[in-house]
Amino acid sequence: MAIRSSEAIVLNRIPLGDTSLLVTVYARAFGKVKLVARGARRPKSRMASSLQPLRVITVSFNHRENRELQNLSKVEAGPYFRRIGEDLTKVGYASAVCELVNRLVLGEEPGEQLFGLIFRTLEAIDQLSADACEMLFWRFQIEFADVYGTGPEFSACLGCGERPEEASVRFSPSLGGILCRDCQAQDGEAMQLSLGTTRLLSRVREMPLEHLPRLKPVGMSRREIQRAIRAFYLYQLDDGRELKSLKFLESIEEDGQERKP
Repeated sequence: MAIRSSEAIVLNRIPLGDTSLLVTVYARAFGKVKLVARGARRPKSRMASSLQPLRVITVSFNHRENRELQNLSKVEAGPYFRRIGEDLTKVGYASAVCELVNRLVLGEEPGEQLFGLIFRTLEAIDQLSADACEMLFWRFQIEFADVYGTGPEFSACLGCGERPEEASVRFSPSLGGILCRDCQAQDGEAMQLSLGTTRLLSRVREMPLEHLPRLKPVGMSRREIQRAIRAFYLYQLDDGRELKSLKFLESIEEDGQERKP
C-alpha cells in the first residue's frame, strides 16, 4: 500500500453509510479516482466543506492495487470558483462538465491534459458572463473528444476529405463528422447542418476561450449546434441517457420563457 498525493477536481460526491462520503475526483496525476472519506459527514469533521463538487483540492490517499475505492487520508482546499455558485446557469454548465467527465472516463489513468482542460473550462465559466457558458460547454465537449482522439470533424468531409461549399451538409454522430452531398450515402441517418453552422463550430474549437463571448449564435445555428453535439455525445454514452445537468438547464430556460411578458 502506497500513499499517493495529487491536485484534483471534485466531480461528484454521495453519502456512504451513516457518516462517510464517496467522493469522485479527477486527479492531475492519476485520472479519475473514487475516494472514501470516512467520517466526513460527522458534525465536527472539517473534510466535508472541501469535498464539494467543483472544488479544486489536493488529496492524499492510501492506494491499493485492483481496488475501485481508495481511502482518503488527507485533503487540502485549493482554488475556489466563487462566482459559479452565484449563478444558476453557471452552476448548470459547470456541473455538466463534471458529469460528462464522470460518465465517460472509466478508470484511473494519468490525466494532465484532461485535468488542464477541466480546470480552464471551470475557470472561464467562473470569470466570463453567464451568456458565454453554453459556448464554453460546446468548446469543452469538442476538446474533450479531441483528448481521446475522437473529436468531431467540422471542416472537411469525412468521406472525400474536401471542404464542402454547398449550402448544407450532413453531420454523422456515429462517424464523427460532416459529409458532403456526394458522400452522404455513408450514413443515411446523418442530420442536416447549414454550412454556416459548421464554420461556426470550427471557430468555437479554435478561438481563445476569452474571445468566445464575441460569437453570438442564435436561431437556427444555435439549435443545430445543440442538436449535433448532443447527438454526438449520446452516441458515445453507452446508456444513451441525457446529462441531468442539461435537463436542469433546460428547465431554467423554460422557466425564463414563461416569465417573459
